[in-house]
Amino acid sequence: MSGRDRPYLVEVTGVAGSGKSTLVRLLCEDRSSFRRAEFIHARDPAHLAEIVRSLPRLLPLLVRDLAPGRRLSWAELKLLVYASSWHRLLGRKAAYRGGVTLLDQGPIYALVRLTANGARVTRSARFARWRDEVLEAWGDRLGAVVWLDAADPILWRRINGRPQTHATKGDRSEVGRAFLARYRDLFGEMLDRLEARGGPPILRFDTSEARSEQVAREVSRALAAGVVP
Repeated sequence: MSGRDRPYLVEVTGVAGSGKSTLVRLLCEDRSSFRRAEFIHARDPAHLAEIVRSLPRLLPLLVRDLAPGRRLSWAELKLLVYASSWHRLLGRKAAYRGGVTLLDQGPIYALVRLTANGARVTRSARFARWRDEVLEAWGDRLGAVVWLDAADPILWRRINGRPQTHATKGDRSEVGRAFLARYRDLFGEMLDRLEARGGPPILRFDTSEARSEQVAREVSRALAAGVVP
């Protein structure tokens, strides 16, 4: 996979508790050719510059965000920037050329989070057009998407058993199931749209019983064997 003019990008995505971060860590520990891509941080001068460069392209959406209703948060604005242009920043960095670059908060994740959070602008026709443009752009750049899921009781147990905070952690189980169903539906919608545009292969894994180490080996073999072109 070395010698490419631009990074070979693989997004690892899935609902909360499905094992995304663990899988990315295992892949990066197992093979030196795997690396985790940085997420957007405004304190990084290069990232801040990318945010500034992205604002003119995002202006039509940001203008609509001024209408009455819940407006975009700073975190959501960063997701807009990431989905719009982060592939450009990754493409400019020599550190990401050769091997496999893993995105565990990639464009599919960004689009789902923006849609789920329900800011007024995300319900506009302009946002729908922007979303389709984003999927078209990333569909040409992603080498593959790894989708993780598990049974709701297992996901809910993981969410409540890990130290990370979560919006539904400690809540009633029916609240957790509704949250998981909402996000699973949104991820499914985005993946369907990506596939309909001839996007990259989607490798699907159920982590209900499959251990993270097993999934990591299967993902590694699939990429090495050329199952993903």
